[in-house]
Amino acid sequence: MNASVLVVDDERSFRVLAEEILVGEGFEVRSAATLARARAELAKATPDVVILDRQLPDGDGIDFLRDLSSLDRSAPAVVVVTAHGDVNNAVVAMRAGAADYLTKPVPLADLVVKVRKVLETRGLRDRLALADAGIGRPQPVEPASPARKALMATLRQVAQSPDTPVLITGPSGAGKQYLAEMLHSFTYASVDATAPFVEINCAALPHELVESELFGHERGAFTDATNMRRGVVELAEGGTLFLDEITELPPALQAKLLKFMDTMRFRRVGGERELSVRLRVVGATNRDVLAEVKAGRLREDFYHRLAVFTVPVPALREGPEDIPVLATAFVRFFAARVKKPIKGISRRGLEVLGGYAYPGNIRELRNVVERAAILASGTEIEPQDIVLPAAQQVESPREGFFAVGLDARGLPPPLKEVERSYVARVLELHAGHRSAAAEALGISYPTFLKRLRELGLD
Repeated sequence: MNASVLVVDDERSFRVLAEEILVGEGFEVRSAATLARARAELAKATPDVVILDRQLPDGDGIDFLRDLSSLDRSAPAVVVVTAHGDVNNAVVAMRAGAADYLTKPVPLADLVVKVRKVLETRGLRDRLALADAGIGRPQPVEPASPARKALMATLRQVAQSPDTPVLITGPSGAGKQYLAEMLHSFTYASVDATAPFVEINCAALPHELVESELFGHERGAFTDATNMRRGVVELAEGGTLFLDEITELPPALQAKLLKFMDTMRFRRVGGERELSVRLRVVGATNRDVLAEVKAGRLREDFYHRLAVFTVPVPALREGPEDIPVLATAFVRFFAARVKKPIKGISRRGLEVLGGYAYPGNIRELRNVVERAAILASGTEIEPQDIVLPAAQQVESPREGFFAVGLDARGLPPPLKEVERSYVARVLELHAGHRSAAAEALGISYPTFLKRLRELGLD
């Protein structure tokens, strides 16, 4: 799921511009003009980052910051916006728990950099805390279904060749990133536990920035390039570069990436010096890759270079015997995260989990278990802790999802009305999380937001 940002500022123009640029960068964004509204938004869901102005109509943003800082380790990172040159305000904000600060007028490019910076810092903090609990990197889960057993066996074989590219295909939420991480772990566990695993979501990047994100840029390469910046290719040196939603790359960038994969050599944008690295490229997509090649959206030569090994991931409904195994692994993870003495899931709890269709696949199962871990009051997760959409608790995963009714003349409704109902149903199944719904529909997040506006669902 994409990181979420709450923008708290009484200047409407700043809120609108900040939301537009952050959404364009792939973030989920909400906004508030007052502290009261900010607290209401916080009650709905805790964001990953809060952009917080100090001077608000109903109080000082520092008071809100102190409230946030008093929360447990799930509290969001806060970037405080202060008046230009007001060093005292910045010092007060940092002492009150702010992760960073910005001065007005805020350059929107700096805003994106700050958000990414505090997210990286927070991610490092969380990884260190989880490592202390003994659950740093994803641990291998021994599957029960024949399909997933064969899948893990294939990954262990591919791990013996650390340079071989891999393409992972399968429906949204089926665990493609997890499998990429497992392949990385199998490859480097006994060789170099510090080998980097670097992920980039190709659909979340503006096309004009993709090359810079991949290969980096030199200072002065373009208008806002005030410093040299390394791309993900350099950052993944000696490890794994995971390209999620690989079919969203523009064809021109596919050609450059193809050349890089052939030679493992590249130049930063605006650079003259050729650099070399050694790493494994792993791509993933929820689309039909052969259909994408036929439609011209995926270059055939790039597809064949990437798909030296193709790993198809089955939907969770194709191996329901994996539900108890995965759910138990998720319980261990979230019990440590929420600091509760939860040892497992009761027999009746497993029966409830096994009776659900999981249209969102493993990601949805993970979300269900996370909610249950938060709600649980005992040492086992019980049925009353498990929250599932009632319409999906059916024997068949195909029943109860969506039906098109006929009008009085026996005709179906207009296509736009059907699409609106369908999209609304997908949103409902993902508890209103727009980024998860976009993935389930197989479209990029910005495209999904645009479609919501067109259908009147924004």
